Amino acid sequence: MSSLLRAAKLTSIALGITLALVETGSAQIGNGAAAVTGGPSGPASASGPVGPGLSRLPTTTPSIMPYASTGGTPAATDKPGSSGDTGVGSEAYGLNPSYKWPYTIARVAVTGVPFNTTNGALVPVASRPYRFSGKLWMRFGSSWFVCTASLIKKGVLITAAHCVHNYGQQAAGWADEVRWYPANYAAGGGPWGYYQGVNWRIPTVYYNGTDTCQSGAIGIVCNNDIATVTLAPKSGVYAGNFLGGWYGYGWNGYSYITTPVFGNAHVAQITQIGYPVAIDNGYQMLRGDSYGKYIAMTGANGKLLKNTQLGSAMTGGSSGGPWLVNFGTSPVVTGSASLGNAASRNIVVGTTSWGYTSVGINVQGASWFGQNAEFPGANYNGRGAGNIGFMVNFTCTGAPAYC
Repeated sequence: MSSLLRAAKLTSIALGITLALVETGSAQIGNGAAAVTGGPSGPASASGPVGPGLSRLPTTTPSIMPYASTGGTPAATDKPGSSGDTGVGSEAYGLNPSYKWPYTIARVAVTGVPFNTTNGALVPVASRPYRFSGKLWMRFGSSWFVCTASLIKKGVLITAAHCVHNYGQQAAGWADEVRWYPANYAAGGGPWGYYQGVNWRIPTVYYNGTDTCQSGAIGIVCNNDIATVTLAPKSGVYAGNFLGGWYGYGWNGYSYITTPVFGNAHVAQITQIGYPVAIDNGYQMLRGDSYGKYIAMTGANGKLLKNTQLGSAMTGGSSGGPWLVNFGTSPVVTGSASLGNAASRNIVVGTTSWGYTSVGINVQGASWFGQNAEFPGANYNGRGAGNIGFMVNFTCTGAPAYC
């Protein structure tokens, strides 16, 4: 330590002040990169910090750093990596080189015991807004199948039509029984058991097998793979009232934007929730986040086919799970900040409908919520536009007490 630095430290201790002068150590490697190490510059404060504190976020302007820049590709020699990586680079997309769609996916449940509960698996799955999603069991004959579903009314679930009906089989296609387990986290279910399905409703075009679908994927990639399920209340209390709420729903691209940042594609940041059987045996709730992209093409019947696609590692069992925009609990703005233009939170804009047969592509699709060839209406009795507006109106008209 230099005599000047030692003297400065002694003076600061004697006077009870803090100086900007600190002792530093440095390290340098052969290519010229350098690093320094800092340390305390005086005695500890007599009292602890008081919030909220001051920001250290550097800022600039769009004129200096354009937000709508043309982008680019890093040099081939700049290999991505992470601590613990073997050198193969990012794994946040599928294994197929033609389908590199970025996403994140992880188990929602805590794996250890947190400080405020003796059952870590229930946190945050049993907290809002996660607990408005749950595992869906459907019995066809003597066989049970699994999907995912979420509340959009106090006693109404939204899910995929294929979860409760076999496409085009009309009366013979229905599931015989449906059960919903909110906040499922183990083989035995979740903390609140299950709610029994009373009725399940699907679009007639799905029932008859006349929906607009992709050629070669009839009954798979379609306009209207959506369904509602009404749930019997327990002791006179509907599921949504007991759980403390439900999600909203949107149509015609709520929270989607067309932006040059994504090459003028029509996109939204989407949170996907599901119970895929191939991950954690389908017992644990998984959350995925990706950008969803509006897809429009011509169906096998010559009509316009509308879907959304996103990156995801989920598999069978995630079917019917919600695709949510503006997901989470809204924070409170206490300073010079902006939360943007999000008017509503936790809005379902699709349900997982289909995936690819090849493992590793890691892209899934959903029927577009909104107006299409089969449901062209812009407003169904005040309950929204297109297929989702019609289905909610049809459900609530037939079972008003559940809405």
